[in-house]
Amino acid sequence: MSLSVSFYRPLEYFGGAFNRFVTWFTAGEFCHCELVVHTTPVDIMDTVKKIYQAAQQGEYAPEDCQRIISQIELNFFDTAFRKAAQTSDNMVLSFSLLWGQPMSVRVLTGTSHDTWFKIPSTNDSNANSTVIMKSGPVVEPHHYLDTLKFSIEELGKDYDQTGAICSVFPSWSGPNPIERRASYFCSEFVVTVFQRVGFMNDLPAKHTTPNSLYNFMVSS
Repeated sequence: MSLSVSFYRPLEYFGGAFNRFVTWFTAGEFCHCELVVHTTPVDIMDTVKKIYQAAQQGEYAPEDCQRIISQIELNFFDTAFRKAAQTSDNMVLSFSLLWGQPMSVRVLTGTSHDTWFKIPSTNDSNANSTVIMKSGPVVEPHHYLDTLKFSIEELGKDYDQTGAICSVFPSWSGPNPIERRASYFCSEFVVTVFQRVGFMNDLPAKHTTPNSLYNFMVSS
């Protein structure tokens, strides 16, 4: 099982003027990125069960318990998800933070005709591709499971609009402490996830844009 990052160009779903401006302003090709977890139905359902039971028993902060329960019921008790889990040996989850929307997750497949639900091409350099995927660093099995758990626990958290706007400005304080946050923007969440398992520690999560993250991964 492994972790990857998908990078989206300002095309198709992201083809509006705002995303083209973001791409230009952050000096690169991409306006959005997402954490991609390559996993199995067994690992997903085991993790979901543990989180769901813990939330029901009040083991999270009170304000988080209902959010976690509702997000699990919305995303993993859904008939389409359960059908996919029952008919697949492997699954690919993409954790998404879009402007103005709470964090969500969707299942990607290799056969979908819709790029939003299709597994991106790995390391594709074609500038006309809407989305490409870069393989993340190799992580230990327990780190992969911790990342899956953490990502599911954070579902439903708000998009950090102020953080996203300020991310392009230099950081004078170095990397931020690794901690759960009340809200995230897309590349901040991805960097936070990898820092939790010992990677990307030189990157300040709050000042990493999709393009600066892509450049870091290409040069690493």
